Amino acid sequence: MNVTLPDNKLDRKTVMVYAIIILICIASIFAVVWIQFFDGKIVETVGTLKGKSDYDYNNLKAEFNDLLTNDIQNYDEKFNIKKESLTNDLVYTVCEDNESSGEDYSIQVKIPYINVKSSTVKKINNEIKSTFIDKVESIKNTKNKYSTYSVQYGAYVQDGILSVVIKAEIQEGTKAQRTVIKTFNYDLENNSEISFAKLLEKKQVDTEYAQERINKEAQIGAKRSEDYKAMGYEIYERNLEDKMYKTENIKEFYFHDGTIYIIFAYGNNNYTNEVDIAVI
Repeated sequence: MNVTLPDNKLDRKTVMVYAIIILICIASIFAVVWIQFFDGKIVETVGTLKGKSDYDYNNLKAEFNDLLTNDIQNYDEKFNIKKESLTNDLVYTVCEDNESSGEDYSIQVKIPYINVKSSTVKKINNEIKSTFIDKVESIKNTKNKYSTYSVQYGAYVQDGILSVVIKAEIQEGTKAQRTVIKTFNYDLENNSEISFAKLLEKKQVDTEYAQERINKEAQIGAKRSEDYKAMGYEIYERNLEDKMYKTENIKEFYFHDGTIYIIFAYGNNNYTNEVDIAVI
């Protein structure tokens, strides 16, 4: 008896239909992932992507102090030609003091020097001296008013950009504690300071996205100060209308491992240790 089995081969038209359906499914999945993580914007950051959760952002912010290693990281020796002194690192500790004097003061500082042959960097080093180093002698010369002063710094090189951050915590007598944070960003390849706007452009970070992150952090800080004020505490109150929160006015930022830390250290100009950090 002859048995004829059914022909299971699909005709060409059916195969094409199936192929189109599969391609549409793949394209849909890709579109969902793109919208979720990038929202159609170009965001090139190693440490953070737009689609990450607040938990991830908070981790990056919490780890900020860990970046203050008192040395330079990720240094490429090709930049040795930029050095002022070949025997020292591109950034090194120029002032180190760990001293206490009874009821007068306690000092623990490591303050950097940027070892780059440049008139611009010379001005930066003068600013570091007047802001952080001169304070050491000022505190030592003040008697009968207990003061504490600590300074740490971090330095990092990526894509030809040298980024330096210095954090000081100061309390003098009965005055409120201040946290002062200053940053310096220098384009080693073009021998010039690099602005926040230029760094965003260089790293292809969308300005609107950066502004969103800044606004969110300022709002969180403002809500926190309102909550503390309601409980009877005195705390620095943010003015969300202040122009310092605009991307074009950002002065203090630190570039580390692809992540840009935008820093609002209100103690730079006031007696407060309040700090807001936006991460992009």
